[in-house]
Amino acid sequence: MVLSLPCWHREGRLADGQYFSCSWTYDGEPYGNIMVRTERDAVVLIYQARSWDPTEWKSIEQRVPMIWTDCHLGGQRPWFVCSVYRDGRYCGRRVAVLYGAGAYFACRHCYGLAYASQQEAVRERGLIKAQKILTRLAAEPDLFEPFPRKPPRMHWRTYDRLHRTYEIAKDRCFRGIMGSIGNVRKADR
Repeated sequence: MVLSLPCWHREGRLADGQYFSCSWTYDGEPYGNIMVRTERDAVVLIYQARSWDPTEWKSIEQRVPMIWTDCHLGGQRPWFVCSVYRDGRYCGRRVAVLYGAGAYFACRHCYGLAYASQQEAVRERGLIKAQKILTRLAAEPDLFEPFPRKPPRMHWRTYDRLHRTYEIAKDRCFRGIMGSIGNVRKADR
């Protein structure tokens, strides 16, 4: 379960004194529901969570502080302040998203969550990065084709940086593949 403050802000849900609900589905079935009450400088999350006994539910009312920062081109941006204690210390990180990976909603750091890209193998990250660069240069995302020519109106400095980044990503991808092949050969012996 993920709570995104920027989405709520875009939807106009952060005015003081509002109530709204958020719900989640899993495989098309209802999976969770949470009531949200907004205050001037916080949101209050009202929900139920399972305790250690899987048949027993406990009601939770979690107040999450909120701060606003000025944007460069005007307006303000809201942030959650993670209100969870981890290892006996108050987190207090300024975050846009909170995760419901336990009884309370907390930041990615408190739950030790990784980004999806951090779970990918090095070869996969290299392949994806190299293909994105090729696509940006309006070329087919094929690593076996020559690197494309500089597009019109692109600065040479930008083109050179992309070419260097592409070569590094391509090298990581191929090294990862060769390493995998080497591991398979060792396992066959």
